[in-house]
Amino acid sequence: MGQATSFGDLAISAPFDAPAWRAAMGAFASGVVIVTTQGEDGQPVGTTVSAFSSVSLDPPLLLVCLDHKSRTRAAVKRSGHFCINILAAGQGGLARLFAGPGATDRFAGVAITPGVLGDPQITGALASIDCRLHSLHAAGDHDILIGRGLNIQATPGDPLIYSQGRFLGPED
Repeated sequence: MGQATSFGDLAISAPFDAPAWRAAMGAFASGVVIVTTQGEDGQPVGTTVSAFSSVSLDPPLLLVCLDHKSRTRAAVKRSGHFCINILAAGQGGLARLFAGPGATDRFAGVAITPGVLGDPQITGALASIDCRLHSLHAAGDHDILIGRGLNIQATPGDPLIYSQGRFLGPED
């Protein structure tokens, strides 16, 4: 796994305003992905994420941020691989299903096919990218997972967009 560099704590003169931080970060529109992998029992696990980005073309690397408490994060660390499913416009319901804690069988009724490493690829997603875990970096209450892309399935279409706490688009 790669090594992270820290620049230490910066002095802040005023108390930190967490709601203002959340509002500012929410003003940035992003795409929506569902990260999937396999649990210890071989059953699929997954979670909705908007903190996702391309990192490098050569080699093909991407990043996704997962909460330390996430079952999906724990499963990815154990398995060493995952699939990024980039959601299409109109898949807001699917994004909500995979968001937050609670649901035990999020995959009930969801059409999936196994990717090259066996991780679920969600039918109807704009793209599914099978990845090996390249490195993991602790960052506050989340980990930054760097994945190396191994296989891509992609179709044309409009992406699901998330901003200011809601999905944007005609059906969402």
